[in-house]
Amino acid sequence: MRNTVEQLRRLVREAVTSRRHRVVRRFTNEIGNPIRVVVEETRDTGTNAQTGKASSFDAVKLVVIGPTSTSENTLTLREARVLLDCLQRVLEPEDRD
Repeated sequence: MRNTVEQLRRLVREAVTSRRHRVVRRFTNEIGNPIRVVVEETRDTGTNAQTGKASSFDAVKLVVIGPTSTSENTLTLREARVLLDCLQRVLEPEDRD
């Protein structure tokens, strides 16, 4: 699992901190399935839930593609940074095993 955790951490960090336009990683997960992860900078639009005001903002698009499923999520840059911090906090203890 250590390689998978390190790969995911590196992928998210590259997209958020180095501001690359697109990062793609392919690997085999813990149960032997081929996985492709794509993280890319993008622009998105959203509506403030309190004011109803529409906004355009810089974002990070995260796509995880496996043999039986695809997951896609678009995050604001702040959301992406918080996600990265949370992943690091949760996954760090596993790295010590």
